[in-house]
Amino acid sequence: MSRSSSSRDRAFAEPTVALAAVLALSLGVAAYTVVLSGVEDRGPTAEPTLERVHDAITVGGVADAGRLDRVRSVIARTDRNASVTLTVAGRHWRVGDAAPKSSDPVSIRATATRRVGVALDPGRVRPGRLRVTVWR
Repeated sequence: MSRSSSSRDRAFAEPTVALAAVLALSLGVAAYTVVLSGVEDRGPTAEPTLERVHDAITVGGVADAGRLDRVRSVIARTDRNASVTLTVAGRHWRVGDAAPKSSDPVSIRATATRRVGVALDPGRVRPGRLRVTVWR
């Protein structure tokens, strides 16, 4: 096969070399994307803490405000600040520090809520809401 310098044959690459170059470029971009996906700052999530708090204060699926003292040990095991609020029939119980205001730009916070039955008196259960807020 003779090599000539006609304009028709110039600037063409062998198909195998071109394919290898495209493959190398694609792998480089994919590796860069994978590395950068782990760099983003992830904010706190409240759902795991909500599950642990729910398990600590409920018996048979019914929450008891008298068991809120157990929440302090659950909060102590997290690496975040936390506030737990149980609300039912106009009554509120809160454990933990007061959550920062949403307008505070310094803190990154997350909130999770769950409807629960709350025992007010023996045999008297009312619907309530369990709310957990975590922040840094």
